[in-house]
Amino acid sequence: MTTYDARRYLPTITPAAWRWMKLIALVLLTVALIVALRNVGWAKTVAALKDANPAWLVVSVLANAAILLCWGLFWKALRPRAEAGISYFRTLEIASISSALMNTLPFGGGHASSVVLLVKQGNTTRRGALSILALDQLGEGVVKVMVLAAASLAMPLPPWMRAVLSTVLLVVGGWLVTLVVISRTTNELEVLKSARRSLGALACVGGMKLAELIAIIAVQMAYGVHISLGGSVLVLATAVLATMLPLSPGNLGTYEASIFLVYRYLGVAPEVALSLAIVQHVCFMIPAVGIGYGFSVNNLGRKAILSG
Repeated sequence: MTTYDARRYLPTITPAAWRWMKLIALVLLTVALIVALRNVGWAKTVAALKDANPAWLVVSVLANAAILLCWGLFWKALRPRAEAGISYFRTLEIASISSALMNTLPFGGGHASSVVLLVKQGNTTRRGALSILALDQLGEGVVKVMVLAAASLAMPLPPWMRAVLSTVLLVVGGWLVTLVVISRTTNELEVLKSARRSLGALACVGGMKLAELIAIIAVQMAYGVHISLGGSVLVLATAVLATMLPLSPGNLGTYEASIFLVYRYLGVAPEVALSLAIVQHVCFMIPAVGIGYGFSVNNLGRKAILSG
């Protein structure tokens, strides 16, 4: 089997320069996180948390953390076989840091950074990293369409969501056709040539959405709100749509507004709907950003010790 050295696809970087680059990246991530936190409505958040059952909130945070475990499996499944193999833990580390970046940096910044992480930390070629990212978006898109379709079967969708479903279906279908055509001439998209590997990868994304659904239901239980499974799937579908285009760091504002509207559509009282929307997002962001940030700090500290 032919293997590739990712360093051939990047300019020559000395170990000391790479450590400085990671330090600068950590500083930038910290600044982005501080800016995002400044935009949080802390008064409303604290007020919302006071009325919640903390045990169920812990369940929600843990369920959202499981999203990253599935994401690590997903990226490992997408890795081209010709690439040098890396451990699941390293893949999980890269996925977690990418999650932190995607939820704090402006649109596109997190995705671009994830390519660099896959190349430098994951010993992946640039073409391999780009293929992983492209397949990641395809897998996410396919499962998101499935979630929206399931919500439409469970109960009537709001008019605006029906229109969005048609648009998302066209975009994902077009992206699927494009990647299938490209896969005919490149080995980096080989996963699309195997039904077994494709289904395995989709199962990982399905696990991510199942974990997110459990986290949503846990927040509802924290407030003693009992909604049907179909209603909870509708909330998940709304969250899926609210995070498709990150218009602000961490989707602050757009996420809460979307979830508030869907809970009102389901008949939840305004004050409770607002609390659910705020706390649901907080429980999602804690592991989505915190775990990756922790990996970044630990990684930088470990390199500093080894070099010292």
